[in-house]
Amino acid sequence: MKKKDSELFKPLVATAEKYLRDYCDGRQMDDEKAKIFLRVLSLYRKILKVEKERELIKSEWQKLITGVAELKKITASKVKKRPKLKR
Repeated sequence: MKKKDSELFKPLVATAEKYLRDYCDGRQMDDEKAKIFLRVLSLYRKILKVEKERELIKSEWQKLITGVAELKKITASKVKKRPKLKR
């Protein structure tokens, strides 16, 4: 089973959050490292947003497929019920 990107990022996100917490408390002083970790969190939020959109699209696609299948059933039953014209 393939893991989601957000799950693969979780260890890095945890490290980033810890570092930024220490940075805000004054225990860390590296500005460049803080900027990188902010970018990590920003990218993580984008990944979560894309995964949510992907789930919505998948759900919408399944509803569409179900609707088309039902439409085919209705159309097929109407064709069977329609009397054939004799020539």
